[in-house]
Amino acid sequence: MQPQYPGQPAMPQYPQQPQQGYPAQPAYPQQPQFPVQPAYPPHGYGQPQYAPQQYQQPVPAQPLPSVGLDDYWQQPSSAGGPSLKFKDAQGNPQIGKAYEGFIARTITDGDIRPQTDRNGQVQTYRDGRPKAVMVVPLIMQPSQEFPDGQAGWWVKGQSRDELARAMAEAGAPAGAPESGAWVRITLVSVRPIPNMSPAFQYRVEYRRPAPTVDGPAPGLPIPTPPVPAPAPVYAPQQQAAPVMSTASGQPIVHQQPVPPAPPAQQQQQPPAPQPVPAQAPAPAAAPAAGPAGFSPEQQALFAHLTGQSAG
Repeated sequence: MQPQYPGQPAMPQYPQQPQQGYPAQPAYPQQPQFPVQPAYPPHGYGQPQYAPQQYQQPVPAQPLPSVGLDDYWQQPSSAGGPSLKFKDAQGNPQIGKAYEGFIARTITDGDIRPQTDRNGQVQTYRDGRPKAVMVVPLIMQPSQEFPDGQAGWWVKGQSRDELARAMAEAGAPAGAPESGAWVRITLVSVRPIPNMSPAFQYRVEYRRPAPTVDGPAPGLPIPTPPVPAPAPVYAPQQQAAPVMSTASGQPIVHQQPVPPAPPAQQQQQPPAPQPVPAQAPAPAAAPAAGPAGFSPEQQALFAHLTGQSAG
């Protein structure tokens, strides 16, 4: 198409030749725009379609560990109560504080535990061996600190050496403390250590358990019961009583009551036994005769003895 210039007549328009190829498509009126409708399921039922779930294989159960009788007895045991505390609420050591009680049962391998620090890490020696602590269960007098009367004594360091010394002094066999033994633990001092926490120093007293019905404990002598002292024998002292004869000729003897001997436990030293005086022989009985047969002297004596007035 040629451009139009001003002043020039308009060029005639010639019909354009149709382009070779496909015929021109007629123009159709445009359809109004509607919001896009959601796509319906291909089946047309209006039901949501769920994706098939993947089948998960069950996780196989872990096999139970094999444990034996030795493992059962070597597992950690309960100490029976809270541990002994030798510090106050501010963390200061209480010098002179002491606990005493009886060992509740026999110590086993389950009472030996690894020693850990504040972070729960196992402490070891320089050669790599782990440090161990022995938890001794105690039966104590119930108190506000131990309402159930049960406590655990954690024996380690210097207290272990002190316990061994006290046991040897009491004649106990080497090894763990005996069940039923009496112990007393006292904090005596605190030893400072450079660049480390101070070490507590304890004094331990140990008494072996008392003999049982089966016999005395090993290493203890058989107790001999004390022989009681014989009680002193006191001879009652009697005094001679007057003897009187009646009209029938039978003697009448009046004896004075003898006071009971004092108890043996109230006297410090028993008195020397006193000789018992011999009783005087009773006079011969007067012949049986009535008052009329008496002489005047006999009548007067008879009246005096019987408390009658002379006739």
